[in-house]
Amino acid sequence: MPSTAATRVLLVDSDAAHVARLLAESHGGSPIELVHANAASIEEVLAHAPIDAVVLDLDGDEDSNAQIVGEVERRFDGVPLVGVSQRVDDARVASACHLGATAILAKPFDLAALAASLRAPAGDAGFSGSCFGVPTAQLLTLHCAAGHDGVLHLRVAATTSRPERRGSIFLEGGQPVHATAGGLVGADAVHAMLTWRDAEATWIGGVVRAARTIVGRWEGMLATATARTGDNAELERMVAVAHPEVVEKLARLAQTPDVLGAFLLRHAEVIAGRCVPALDEQLAARALCRLAHVFFDVEAQPNAGAQGEIQAVVGDVRLVLDRIGPVEAGFQVGVVVRQAAPVCKSLRRLLRQIDSAFVRVTAPREKPRARDEASASVRPRVPAVA
Repeated sequence: MPSTAATRVLLVDSDAAHVARLLAESHGGSPIELVHANAASIEEVLAHAPIDAVVLDLDGDEDSNAQIVGEVERRFDGVPLVGVSQRVDDARVASACHLGATAILAKPFDLAALAASLRAPAGDAGFSGSCFGVPTAQLLTLHCAAGHDGVLHLRVAATTSRPERRGSIFLEGGQPVHATAGGLVGADAVHAMLTWRDAEATWIGGVVRAARTIVGRWEGMLATATARTGDNAELERMVAVAHPEVVEKLARLAQTPDVLGAFLLRHAEVIAGRCVPALDEQLAARALCRLAHVFFDVEAQPNAGAQGEIQAVVGDVRLVLDRIGPVEAGFQVGVVVRQAAPVCKSLRRLLRQIDSAFVRVTAPREKPRARDEASASVRPRVPAVA
């Protein structure tokens, strides 16, 4: 018998195999009591005893789902709704928003994931504002900075001159991993949505397991939203001045003996670089992007040795990644070298030469003090990742 303190959850799902797994798990002393029903038996189940939450299959008929939600709301107040689906795409997210879901989960999931979604605070459904006034960008920033999992769905109502627009940004651990808006996908979709005026933004937390179409960090996704204002405009001006020299020095570094590849990254996304023909350039770029994410994650930890290099060793190849330029610009240089090659000893000096292009541009704005100059040559180091 389930405990009297168990959370009674109505499960409406036509996936027999998944339902069987969840029901079997709930019989093992779980704090969740599952009550399985279909559209035809909903009224009878709801009349039997109150429920604490609803799990609804978003892959089912939309009209039937709307009737089920309406029946639940008619009988009980404030019951949380968790939408589930085999494939969480923009259409399923839009359906979840329309039904008033507080969370969304990709199947298969276990009761622990369901319990976590029920414990999570309710989303900020109905937040609306102008993206040019940046409330939508600020909302995305808040969820990214907090490390949330879920989807930010944007909708712009139809007008006499333009049809309805909608799109979704999928987050895992606070990082955008996928986005779609009409025919746009990935970073292009994010950039487009940040220009929408009067967008209604709805956040739905949960685990979506979306296919990755975004490589870079969320800081880069939002850079274009504020690039024309204040300090950001000055920062982009300095970047534009330094960028050609940085790329030129990077190309020279790539030609150094025992250097297999050299790449320039911004917000963990490769924007320039090259490698030797024997090395798979796409594979090397992806590996450095992942290492850049590790760099940012380690750097965000207290007392982790900020602004230091990070290294990874794979077989006889060493990947080295270090920050260059102003911290807020988000630039990094990633180098692939042969393990234990003589160039490894002078690599830090070579990276500092690339960094000097930024130093010259930023020097007039803020001349470093003598003590700062002395300490700048000794930079703390993030531990290597093997």
